[in-house]
Amino acid sequence: MLTKRKVLARIPGRGTPIRGTLLAATALAVDLAAIPAMAQNTPEETGELVEIVVTGSRVARDGYQAPSPTNVISAAVIDNQAATGLGEILEQTGMVKGTRNPNSNATNTSSPGQWTADLRGLGGQRTLVLIDSSRVVPFAPASNLSVPTTTDLNLIPTLMVERVETVTGGASAQYGSDAVSGVVNILLRREFDGVRVRAQTGISDEGDAEENRIGILGGWNSSDDRAHVVFALDWVDNEGVGDIYNRDWGKREVMIVSTPGTPSLTWGENVHTALGVGGVINVGRNATNTGANVPFSLTGQTFNPDGSIRPFQYGFPLQPGATSSTMIGGEGESITKGVSLVPGVERASAYARFGYDFSDTLHGYATVGYSQSTGFLSAAQPRLTATQLFIRADNAFLPDVVRDAMIDEGVGGFRMTRQGNDLGNNKYEIENKSPRFTLGLEGSFGSGWDWDAHASYGRNDYSFNSQNNPIRDNLAFAVDAVRDANGNIVCAATIPGHPRFNPAAAGCVPLNLFGEGNASPEAIDYVQGNPYADVLYEQTTFGANLSGKLFSTWAGPIVVATGFEYRKEEEEVTADPIATAGGYFTGNNSPYTGDFDVAEGYVEAIVPLARAARFAEHVDLNLAYRYADYSTVGGMEAWKTGLVWEPFDFLRLRVSQSRDIRAPAINELYSPSAAVTNNITMININDFGAANPAVNNYVIPQRTAGGNPNVEAEEGDTTTVGFVFSPNYGPLTGFNFSIDYYKIELDKAITNLNGANIANLCISGVRSFCDLFTFNAAGDPIALDAGAINLGSFEQKGYDVQLDYSRPLFNGTWSIGYTGTFVTDSIVDTGLPGAKPVDRAGEHGAANFAAVPDFRGNLTTSFKTQTWSGTVQAVHVSSGKLDNLYNTPGNPTISKNDIPSYVIFNLYGSYNVNDRVRLFGSVRNALDRDPVMTPYTVLNAPVYGAYYDKVGRYFTLGMDVTF
Repeated sequence: MLTKRKVLARIPGRGTPIRGTLLAATALAVDLAAIPAMAQNTPEETGELVEIVVTGSRVARDGYQAPSPTNVISAAVIDNQAATGLGEILEQTGMVKGTRNPNSNATNTSSPGQWTADLRGLGGQRTLVLIDSSRVVPFAPASNLSVPTTTDLNLIPTLMVERVETVTGGASAQYGSDAVSGVVNILLRREFDGVRVRAQTGISDEGDAEENRIGILGGWNSSDDRAHVVFALDWVDNEGVGDIYNRDWGKREVMIVSTPGTPSLTWGENVHTALGVGGVINVGRNATNTGANVPFSLTGQTFNPDGSIRPFQYGFPLQPGATSSTMIGGEGESITKGVSLVPGVERASAYARFGYDFSDTLHGYATVGYSQSTGFLSAAQPRLTATQLFIRADNAFLPDVVRDAMIDEGVGGFRMTRQGNDLGNNKYEIENKSPRFTLGLEGSFGSGWDWDAHASYGRNDYSFNSQNNPIRDNLAFAVDAVRDANGNIVCAATIPGHPRFNPAAAGCVPLNLFGEGNASPEAIDYVQGNPYADVLYEQTTFGANLSGKLFSTWAGPIVVATGFEYRKEEEEVTADPIATAGGYFTGNNSPYTGDFDVAEGYVEAIVPLARAARFAEHVDLNLAYRYADYSTVGGMEAWKTGLVWEPFDFLRLRVSQSRDIRAPAINELYSPSAAVTNNITMININDFGAANPAVNNYVIPQRTAGGNPNVEAEEGDTTTVGFVFSPNYGPLTGFNFSIDYYKIELDKAITNLNGANIANLCISGVRSFCDLFTFNAAGDPIALDAGAINLGSFEQKGYDVQLDYSRPLFNGTWSIGYTGTFVTDSIVDTGLPGAKPVDRAGEHGAANFAAVPDFRGNLTTSFKTQTWSGTVQAVHVSSGKLDNLYNTPGNPTISKNDIPSYVIFNLYGSYNVNDRVRLFGSVRNALDRDPVMTPYTVLNAPVYGAYYDKVGRYFTLGMDVTF
């Protein structure tokens, strides 16, 4: 006999019920840690009203019943782990990559405190983050395209979180653009009665990374239960960790250096900077720094603090005159000295919801939220290369022994390198402020039809401030120090009539770089600048949804949801004049404005195809379609179809196929970039199409790093196939297991190419890339203006696995949970002619897009009673390669490419002193496991923090007090 029940299913974040009759099934949230995932067992034929979790669909069921793989994290998990942010919980699932989080942001100068959700490692811009199923104003940094425009999870008030639903299949049809790799839907509390105060503190085993938190959660319900108020205040301050010398594994100074022969890259310890803290003479030149290098007997000499010289102690494989910045051994320290291992972050959030039931069929609400996050980063010292420092023989600070040698040997000048420890590390302070307001109504009418409508406004105020950032022109002026007619040391460019006079050098203070500590504070202040930029990003949305039972068939009711949304987003970037002109070594941002609006509508339905038929308890078809009309890229379509077949009450099979979309962000459309004049190898356009076009060298302005108003939307196709096993009989009651295969294909990926790549594409016959050049009447290229383009594709395949089991044991409940992701393929095709697709699965380095380990997982077991709970968690990363192309034909060879597996253990516990007081604590990385060394040569970082803990053993203690 077919067992049915009435269900009240809430549209995520709306609370509007979809009343209908669905086949009774287990409603279950999959927890990642201590709190057992308790099943709501199938009721008998009582017709009772049961609330089930809605996820992965606007009309579907819980994570195990949804047609797409879905993970649900409850507030109990967040509380159990004493987590101050959602990011650290999401990244334990294996499906979320920590591309941008404080642990991996040691070189992220645009957003060191940012924590984004990056499903599948496709970039945070391809994961849609929602609050109560509604859009959130994104974090929009001032930098052009180096940081994605996406939601900063630091700004979510964790005390208000009721649960987090992660849909790992494509979900654009249900939720909108950007959901190519999935959706993270954060559902906040609608009610709370009383006041809960939380205080906690944490510190590492090394005495740093101190974190303090104070939070308040409160609420009130009226006596007639019609009015509801809930609010939360949360403040968290983490001081971060200093440089690598604060850890024993960091003192090994692990890095990769370029070496001659085979291997071409060598993985070594005691890797030091070869720039020299007092300056190293690199190579002789003539007085105007033109022409060929000239022999100079003092090449390879360094300057002592007293201005004397001595031979610089080079390490392997460098020799005097080398241009490489790192070496194994030799004198000095790591090039990352003073660079934050983990940046500090201070954040605060406030949120309140006011709800009122005007009647049994009409509910109104208003929400107001404000969040602020500030990241603090100590970045690199000025690293002055031979191309940036040119010293002439008339330099007034030159020691006599050097000047005399230059005169004797006919050397008019020399290039010099220097590590500017005494000039001060670059400092970055990045602040985000995000207010958000929502007004909404929810209601019902007729026989089981429900509706909701809302309007919201949010803005993100981003502030970029940097200190100790060298100004290119000022450095050149200050280094060129000479004596004036009175014998005073001044900048040559400030002397009227001098051949190198320049009015722009007014106020110049001469800089002595010969020997550490000899630069005056006034000269340092003149050379070092403080770039700044501000961003105002505004988002306004209006939306309405309607859902209910369309009609019933013999197999059950057809339940539908439909809705409309209008959204407008605007961005305005301002920057200081020097940055706008590209005048700093780093931290250059350019002002621009941009906006777009979009109107979109969707429809989704669950269509039952069979009930209680032979070989089928039930079969449901899930269909969804969305049309979005963007002011920038025009109309786009997204769709999804899914099938859930339950041949037995303990086995559920599911499959889905979707087309997903991502419209370009404002910065990908409109952000400018400075045109840099460089050499390029290119053809005359009149030779296009010739069998052997003539190739010439041209020196032309090239703009390749900015936006492009003509860039198109990205398209993704996602396939998922899986099953759920939930026996719910005898000793297996409470056991659930699911495994889902997924395949994501992304086309027309938005990216930027350098000038050489664009020229090669033109030469190879791709006319569209020739069109990016401007040609003169003779057919010669005179400028290149590229910006963002759609090029290349990506494909990832893998398996998501989830398991949980709980049962009564002694006087409590024992539970075990597991979640993991196995990646079999992560193939990147750049689209460049002659370039072969590369499989990045099993790659652990930081350098390449879509690089992900083969496997990441999280196993948790816990025991809970009425008064206490204890949890042991193991987080595992598989072994793999640093870079899959190393040691393959035609690619760099490296002395070590294998990355070992990695596992850390976390401990969590709590004790209820009484009904009002709860104590809790945790020990993360309880065995104090060192991170796996995964050096990244471009940014000189020894560890990739997306996968490996850089802090070490970490203790947290806290207390909840409820009034």
